[in-house]
Amino acid sequence: METITNIPVAIPKDGSLTKSMIKNIVSIFLTNEWPNVDPETLVVTHNTGYANTNCVVERPKPNDDTHLEPLKVFLKIHGELDGEIEVFKHLVPNKHEEAQLCYDYAQSGPGAKVYGFFQTQDGSFGRVDEFLDARTLEAADVEHADIRADVAREHAVFHTLATQRKKKPVQLYYGAVTRELARYHKMDKLKKLANEGGVNMDHLVDYDFVSRIRRVTDRLESIGGKKGWCIHDVQFMNMMVKNNPKQGEGKIVLIDFEFVFQNYRAFDIGGHFLQKMFRWFDEENKIANCRPYTVEEKRHFCEEYAKKWNDQTGDSDTGEQVYMESELGVMLAITFEIHNMLCFMDQDDDKDPLNILGLNKLFEEFINQYKKLGLAN
Repeated sequence: METITNIPVAIPKDGSLTKSMIKNIVSIFLTNEWPNVDPETLVVTHNTGYANTNCVVERPKPNDDTHLEPLKVFLKIHGELDGEIEVFKHLVPNKHEEAQLCYDYAQSGPGAKVYGFFQTQDGSFGRVDEFLDARTLEAADVEHADIRADVAREHAVFHTLATQRKKKPVQLYYGAVTRELARYHKMDKLKKLANEGGVNMDHLVDYDFVSRIRRVTDRLESIGGKKGWCIHDVQFMNMMVKNNPKQGEGKIVLIDFEFVFQNYRAFDIGGHFLQKMFRWFDEENKIANCRPYTVEEKRHFCEEYAKKWNDQTGDSDTGEQVYMESELGVMLAITFEIHNMLCFMDQDDDKDPLNILGLNKLFEEFINQYKKLGLAN
């Protein structure tokens, strides 16, 4: 297990870090050249997300342009609520386990190297990682066969990841999510919030997701659906496209492992197909202005996935098998998104019409997929 280094730094309550603090943290893990850097010469690019602080830290090039340690690193401070939804707390990794997953993924080849994992005096956890020269995946990217194949292979690599983390039965998740969806079923508060936001979603709130989820998982079991380490949060922002990959190296790197636990591999694959249609952090529209994955593109993805899965496991799965699973996985991924959005809606009294329109789009996709696969019969 990757060890935690205790460091003599306390994170201010507002989450801000001085350049001296940042330099001192990085220097604990990169001990040759970084300790000699003048902190005032550092260029720090901050990115504060939900309950966590990320920053890219860059030091000047040496005068002779020779260096053994990296000039850029990625620093992450985990917030108290980072990645946590209370009902899944017994499933998601703690911060130490998440760091270990990052380390194990990097050891498998594609992931960013973890230089060190630390805990500060005030109890905050953080990591210093390799900086990836990469951008986030865009919807248009997966319309190119080479990038789509790389995305498929990386999912297979992660799903079969060798890690010390204990595997928990997938039914622990489905027990938790169905209990919560049953609680939200016909909840007047949710209907009222949506109507106050100017969008009606009564049909979604009144819909019985619980029995449908059970039917989907029963079908997956009947066709021998395989399980693995699923990421669950497979939005396109959590996939990076390398700008200058080395020869023979894939273009795609997966990031953000706050929700990793065992599930049907179909969940992530179907979820990836679904997420092409959404831009959850867009301030103007949560529904992407692009075409969905075509059947041909999905089948190509599943063929590439199956090849890599078989390389990793010694199995002899076909692309058709993976495709059949993924068609069911779409609905599992939809109910995960719907649960999480209803949870925040209930907790935070959220009535943002863009979020509610996104919810209705998810519901529409679920209804259409359920009908297409003949599960209503």
